[in-house]
Amino acid sequence: MKRILLFAVMLLSLTLVAPSAVQAGAKRDARVAYVLKNLRLKSDVQEKFKPLLEAFLKELSDVKDPYEDLKDELQDAIDTNKLTAAQCDKLFELKQKQEEQEPAVLRKWYAKFKTVLTTQQAYKAMKLSDDKLK
Repeated sequence: MKRILLFAVMLLSLTLVAPSAVQAGAKRDARVAYVLKNLRLKSDVQEKFKPLLEAFLKELSDVKDPYEDLKDELQDAIDTNKLTAAQCDKLFELKQKQEEQEPAVLRKWYAKFKTVLTTQQAYKAMKLSDDKLK
């Protein structure tokens, strides 16, 4: 019953949300499922941890997205080595901003994870959340 309800909600959200937001949400949902599956938490701990994990991945995405979006937009120019000086500067600045903000986000959420998980589980959750998914 839960799966049918979840499927119905996801189907409805597909029709109401912009395609790029759906894609980002689907990727985040896949990452949440991957982390939870590999942590093998008890159900009560998993219920407490899942909202934290979702909020962490959302905040991390918010930090990374500006650079990734511009990089995607300029991919043809990057591939053909035809970036303008202004485009190079913008890419560089966005990447630096991302790299400055990311450690603070990781430290903040690692500490929050440890309020629900053991230190070992929190560390593993951080590592799993950074894995490359196919």
